[in-house]
Amino acid sequence: MNIKLPVDFFKRLGYFLVGLTIGLFVLNYFMSKKSANFDYLPNARTLKSIRNKAHFEYTPEVADLMQQHQIDSVAIQSMLYYGKIKFNKSNRGKAPCHTYLIEPTKKSAPISITIKRCDSVATLIKLEVKK
Repeated sequence: MNIKLPVDFFKRLGYFLVGLTIGLFVLNYFMSKKSANFDYLPNARTLKSIRNKAHFEYTPEVADLMQQHQIDSVAIQSMLYYGKIKFNKSNRGKAPCHTYLIEPTKKSAPISITIKRCDSVATLIKLEVKK
């Protein structure tokens, strides 16, 4: 079987590929200017809602542990960006405040934190250093 494609097909394919390439460059240009976040999964949505609270507080016990183990707020922020929430060990039933256990990942600091998220404030209530 010898199938012969018309020359017109290759011309159309060339136009299509040129247009597709230009379109991808234009799309990349506009999307790089915009800081678009696609937080659709429960873990990402919950971490984003904790990060966006107006106030972030530490309990005195946690502040002492942070000083003792030389943990700074950057490590806590890395947990709020890259940590993994353990929903089965979290307490989401108490309104208006929910408590979440956040475990470390490869990108985050090697600590485990428990955060109490209320309407306008998030409080770090427990900190555990992983070795």
